[in-house]
Amino acid sequence: TKRLLKVDQTTYNQLWETLISDQDNIAGIEHLEKVVRMIGLDDIEPCRQRNRVLVERLPPPVRAKFMSQMTPEKMAKVHPILREIGKWSIPERPDEKSQVASTNQLYFQAAIANLLLIERLKAWASRTSGMFMCMEGDSRQFHEWNEIKADPQKLSTIQWPSMKGHDRVIEKLARSYGNNPSKLVDVARSSIVFRSMAHLTNCLGNMVTDENVRVERIKNRLNLTYDSEETWGYRDVCVNLKMTSKEAQALGVELHVCEVQLILHEFAQVKAIGRGHGRYVNARNATGN
Repeated sequence: TKRLLKVDQTTYNQLWETLISDQDNIAGIEHLEKVVRMIGLDDIEPCRQRNRVLVERLPPPVRAKFMSQMTPEKMAKVHPILREIGKWSIPERPDEKSQVASTNQLYFQAAIANLLLIERLKAWASRTSGMFMCMEGDSRQFHEWNEIKADPQKLSTIQWPSMKGHDRVIEKLARSYGNNPSKLVDVARSSIVFRSMAHLTNCLGNMVTDENVRVERIKNRLNLTYDSEETWGYRDVCVNLKMTSKEAQALGVELHVCEVQLILHEFAQVKAIGRGHGRYVNARNATGN
């Protein structure tokens, strides 16, 4: 594994050393850390995929209060069969005792959440000079979203990330998660690439204040104290979030946890265009992770 990733790790470490050799970049890294601390979310508490709480599971006083607030308009949105058998749930209210146990359910939710997530990615990238990958012939290139959306030809070449593949999901369930699908919080996933720390930090601020999402966890690997040995030199800011818009609620996916990676352009170049991620996958398989 060390041999497989030695070159990439050296490259990533050199990129980081170059980055922190500039005082403006140091200031940007420290500002990002302050922003993460102000948000108050870290990567200590684990995220889980949970189901909505069923009305029948509410404590009697809470259930009575809830039912008293159900107007005819709200009641009409509940499927009559679910009302009849008493198996209807409450949007935006997770059941802490009921984790998602079906991979099929997870993929169904992820397929919808992923479409909603892409629309938010466009909005955040538009405000923060974010970039996405385009496939131009046999070449992969990163372009700013504001440039892509103004060019129909570039728009047709954009490479939106697909959901995590079935093979990898089965691997993670068997190797790392004890066959517990609720631990899979990156089936719907994507990334935005930035040329500067300022743009990346600005995007994180946009995500946290966006009323259409709820940020659940932030892994800041662009921290001066982060031990990059854990990721073989690779660094990014990994954000887990839920889509909380009215559309997400109506489609039943407002509790589904997605993942968005905020990546500096130099690191993205090695990971995506330099095929670093492919070598990481080979190394990961060699260790059985």
